[in-house]
Amino acid sequence: MQLAVVIVTHRADGLLDACLASLRAQTRAPDEVLVVVSNEARAVDAPALQLGANVGYARAANAGAAATRGEVLLLNDDTRLHPGCLAALEAAWSGPGVYQPRIVLADGSGRMDNTGLGYLPDGAVWALGRDGPVAGARARPPGSFSGAAVLIARACWDATGGFDERMGSFGEDVDLSLRLLRRGVVPVAVPDAVVEHHLGASWGRTSAEKVRLIERNRVRAAARSLPLSALVALPLTTTLRYAVLAGLGARGRGPGAALPGDARGAALRGLAEGVADLGTWLRDRRADAPSWRLGERQMLAALWRGRARWEDLAR
Repeated sequence: MQLAVVIVTHRADGLLDACLASLRAQTRAPDEVLVVVSNEARAVDAPALQLGANVGYARAANAGAAATRGEVLLLNDDTRLHPGCLAALEAAWSGPGVYQPRIVLADGSGRMDNTGLGYLPDGAVWALGRDGPVAGARARPPGSFSGAAVLIARACWDATGGFDERMGSFGEDVDLSLRLLRRGVVPVAVPDAVVEHHLGASWGRTSAEKVRLIERNRVRAAARSLPLSALVALPLTTTLRYAVLAGLGARGRGPGAALPGDARGAALRGLAEGVADLGTWLRDRRADAPSWRLGERQMLAALWRGRARWEDLAR
């Protein structure tokens, strides 16, 4: 296969240099590498597409994919690939689809970042295996791919138009995963393809703005692709999710433990913004429906198989 690596950056700093060095050290060399600089022009030690402004991750990634040929390996600039990563992805290739590497934390702790993302009932996601030990970890089938590192077949990319640029940053990976899942494309875990990730190097692991964008885009993606029964239940399931995360956070556990003090207000603002433009995404849902291969029951079953579990949330 022909493999094009697209790296989106806005800093073009030492982390990007390390990412590029790891690509040069691969046992299976990429056929093409393109760095997309989503900022003012920056010097880059690789072929680069200079966008001149920070246009958001979704638009930058789309521009990089459009400027390359072959299957698309998307990488954050704060990732570093183990030498056999590309060879493992190629060995796992069984035709057009989505292939999820094993992503580990780059802090030397021996802990997992994720093996993809798992769905919660309201369309929110959480990183599978996050903060668990890498040693002995099993790669469960992910529900959604992680935008930090993922191989997407060109055929899948072109069929969906890639990321929805209205998402900006955060949640664009979940939206595309759901749209692909509706078409019958289930992410494949590739545990032998190992990627180290400096989690939160760009936005921090948690911030109020990040929470707002995640919540806004979650509602958008849910309206567009979730089964109708899950969509109707959204007020209840979202309330329950907030309650569970708040309870875990109060005990110093789970994703709610490290949220900033203004996260609750940010989540509610994002929720309100998502609801406010619900009509737009429901119209997109109707436009997408003729291409769906999974009906409501099949989609519910697929979401259940790719769900996040209690052990993912409660660490």
